[in-house]
Amino acid sequence: MAVKKISLFLAVSSALMAGCSDPAAHEQPDGRAPSQSEPPVRSVPAVRTGQLQVSRPLDHYAPDDTTDTQLKRAEAVVVNRCLRDLGYSRHPLDEHATTEAEPNIYEFYWFPRAARTGYSAPAPVPEEASWDAAASRTEKDLLAGQVAVHQGHKVPKDGCYGEAGRRLTKDSRPPRKFSEQGITITRVADASPRGVIESYVSVIRQTLAVQIQHDSRIERVVAQWSSCMRAKGYRYSTPVQAATDKRWQKGSSEGRNRAETATATADMACKKRVGYLDKVVAVESAYEVRYIDQHGEQMEEFLRLRDTWKHNAEQVLR
Repeated sequence: MAVKKISLFLAVSSALMAGCSDPAAHEQPDGRAPSQSEPPVRSVPAVRTGQLQVSRPLDHYAPDDTTDTQLKRAEAVVVNRCLRDLGYSRHPLDEHATTEAEPNIYEFYWFPRAARTGYSAPAPVPEEASWDAAASRTEKDLLAGQVAVHQGHKVPKDGCYGEAGRRLTKDSRPPRKFSEQGITITRVADASPRGVIESYVSVIRQTLAVQIQHDSRIERVVAQWSSCMRAKGYRYSTPVQAATDKRWQKGSSEGRNRAETATATADMACKKRVGYLDKVVAVESAYEVRYIDQHGEQMEEFLRLRDTWKHNAEQVLR
């Protein structure tokens, strides 16, 4: 049974360019100097494609999987206590749930699977699908605060989810809105802190992705990848074009599957040959470091929020 992860935001946009690095020196990809508007790349470490995740500079400011597990369990404890106080004890949330690490760049799916499944990835399984399906209408109303009174007990504002959100965000004031260069997310009334800072980070990365896409170092490695693919008989200007070729969207057929897996296999080979992931990850990290340096007060507030919520979760779980 999975813990209900409350829908945190109404998001304006969801595209995200992924990658990461832990910078350390000062050489540039291809040995060339960046333009004045491009942040320097401090190192180009190899990205190991057999792993699940890499840690990006911005990731330091969001709860890690261990802290997210604490928040998830504390949320369940507060919600279950709230439901019991309202006279409802059936179908409790899982107070021993864990947060599982998931790949945070697509190539972590594609590199080991390209020859078998092309550009496909395991279909995401909604975390709460089975739990929600078994919840009664009464329970859902109590969780969301759709009723004012139950069995003579006053239902908390925004329901038991709202009660949990207030308990876990005690002594902190997460912003109701977070905006970055025209992209805005709005925190809903009954939101848990789970996923809040991750959503802020996603918005930051979306805005940085526009700059990164036109970075001269990215344009060079993309051109190198395209040249490699052309030598193998494929004409794509960018990796996105290869992965989103309309032929892969036209249903299932043996011929299409062969073409897709062959293309994906060539794609991964060319990315490895030109060091595509290494360079993209390094350049993206440089932009993240610059953003952090330019928004010191905001990033410190993220850390304060993260640490306060972690403390609140620990208090609940004692």
